[in-house]
Amino acid sequence: MVSKDEIYTSLFHFGLEEIDAKIYVGLLQMGSVTVGTMAQKLDVDRGKAYRSLNKLRNMGVISTTFSNPTIVNAVQPSEALTSVIQKKEDEIIMLQKLARTLVENLNNYERETTPTDLSSFSIVQGRSNIYTRIGKLIQESTNKIFLVTTSEDLMRMYHTSIPDKIHARVNDGADIKIITNECNAKTMEIINQLGATEVRIGKLPSKSRMIVESKRQLIMSGAMKESMDLIDEVDSIMYTNSEEMVENMFSLCTHMWKKSKPMEMVSSI
Repeated sequence: MVSKDEIYTSLFHFGLEEIDAKIYVGLLQMGSVTVGTMAQKLDVDRGKAYRSLNKLRNMGVISTTFSNPTIVNAVQPSEALTSVIQKKEDEIIMLQKLARTLVENLNNYERETTPTDLSSFSIVQGRSNIYTRIGKLIQESTNKIFLVTTSEDLMRMYHTSIPDKIHARVNDGADIKIITNECNAKTMEIINQLGATEVRIGKLPSKSRMIVESKRQLIMSGAMKESMDLIDEVDSIMYTNSEEMVENMFSLCTHMWKKSKPMEMVSSI
């Protein structure tokens, strides 16, 4: 049986903060209770409890009565999580429809630019933005890719659209290789599900990430926090298409690849 902390971490990906997850899991255990009883048993401030319950009710993961006192009850997990997923899918469909019109309108304001061979550099802030940028690099890639990062970072990527993009490119014949640090068997199994051409275990230069496509583009970051938080606003990356930097980092990754061990060999030790 997994710990509550692990469950709280998983629920975070569905939009539940720690107090929301604590209340939802607590209600599953307690059944129908009043807000006062729930707040007391979970040792949660009543004001914070009401704010969290309003959020959870709007998400469709709890139900409340109109009685006095109010009775709260957790919605059955499969129904609750399906409700959250459905809302997110509806939001995506709405954004896709808006984007089609918005792109046309915004193009009217776009200044005509002349192509340039100058290298570009940009900084992307915020973990969710970073994973979106990594996914875009993979999706638009035409050459071999090295993805070098910690097992914790790969576990976070597993909960994004990155695995789908890796699978799609590999199915089209792309070569995407992952180098990560040694981790337990369960983590290795999940990393394997990312769909890369091959995964190797080796010594990383630091707790940072590097995604490099041969001859085209490079993403690099500094040291990262080890939490599963997908909305860490402190996390940042540098993106560049500088030919010199791309080739230097690709050569480094090639050297690291040769020094690393196949995941199967590490698992069998």
